[in-house]
Amino acid sequence: MIAVMIISFFVMLLLGVPIAFSMGISAVLFFIVEGIPMELAAQRFFSNTQSFAFLAIPFFIFAGNLMIHGNIAQRIIKVADSMVRQLPGGLGCVSVITSMGMAGVSGSSVADAASTGSVLIPSMKKKGYSSSFAAAINASSSVVGIIIPPSSTMIIIAWLANLSVAQMFLAGVIPGILIGLTYLITTVIISIKRGYPRESMPSFKEFFTSLFKAFWALVLPIFLIGAIVFGIATVTEAAALAAIYAFLVGKFVYRSLSFKGVYESLKETVYGTTVVMLMICTSMIFTYALISEGIPNLISNWILGLGLSDALVILLLIVIMLAAGMVMELVPNLFIFIPVFFPIATGVGMDPTHFSIVMLCSFALGLFTPPVGSTLFISCHIARVKIENTIKDIFPFFITGIIAILLIAYIPSLTLWIPSLFE
Repeated sequence: MIAVMIISFFVMLLLGVPIAFSMGISAVLFFIVEGIPMELAAQRFFSNTQSFAFLAIPFFIFAGNLMIHGNIAQRIIKVADSMVRQLPGGLGCVSVITSMGMAGVSGSSVADAASTGSVLIPSMKKKGYSSSFAAAINASSSVVGIIIPPSSTMIIIAWLANLSVAQMFLAGVIPGILIGLTYLITTVIISIKRGYPRESMPSFKEFFTSLFKAFWALVLPIFLIGAIVFGIATVTEAAALAAIYAFLVGKFVYRSLSFKGVYESLKETVYGTTVVMLMICTSMIFTYALISEGIPNLISNWILGLGLSDALVILLLIVIMLAAGMVMELVPNLFIFIPVFFPIATGVGMDPTHFSIVMLCSFALGLFTPPVGSTLFISCHIARVKIENTIKDIFPFFITGIIAILLIAYIPSLTLWIPSLFE
């Protein structure tokens, strides 16, 4: 009767029911039809809230919110501006580099899209960039927020796949930078074709001044990852220290964080954590139903039984994940596909950490593609442009993102080289 659950899940999605509730309701329906005690559903729902590792998620979200409300984004924008504004499509390039810088501060693609876009999209429009192109750059480049560490999404993957969070953080560095640089090149090429303006050449003094002013923000990810990798603190302890660090820097160093900003940060942290944990809890009931019916093994045996080469199996997995990322949220996708695809990936010889990063990058592209792309919705709202009008401008970034993912998938050293240095 697993078909009842799957059909009801997609019906509710089509009716516009939020995905967390769609997964939870369809899974409960499966329990009722199969006569499974509802106590087991409640146990599966609440059991994962007891995970010590998940305590890091609200702390990471809180640290990112404190940085954003402390106007850290403006300091990082100035650093990016002094680095790349002289390139064709200067402000667009600044948007991409800012997203890469904000990734190490907030760890959230949605937060990056909102904070960076609110400043740069209006500026780009004033300089003659089309609203759709400005939205496309902001929406696509902000996905590196969950790939460049630290990232709360990586914590979820590490917990689900029983991997080291420190290794995941280290593995995400080069892929995140690679995707960011890919989008930078795409922005430059399109800007040359459309004649978007360059900005004035920055001086060395301007660059070093902006870098000095943003120093305490930019050093956060180094401090955080170093503490985890060298065993100074656990992931949860490091996340708590990051929140304290963000408060002290925003309040007493930069003096740009007000008590109202702290309150807003707390409120947004509660909301963000609730959304994430609700999806995690309902996903676990849904995943339990799939596993109890042997669906992961069934799919794994079917794909491995197709007789495809290892390279083609990896390509098939990437195609499926890209498609899934377009129609479902990131966290539920992780809970559904990790039990299904990990045995397949390891069966064709992929390192688990390597495949985790490939999976993360594949699902990340769904953040800026319709119909459920969260960074696309935010960027279009800021740019005051309809989503359907951005598809033409989004397409080049989607294609170059796929090229970057293929490079990451088929060149393992891009992912595994940095972790190997700390073994």
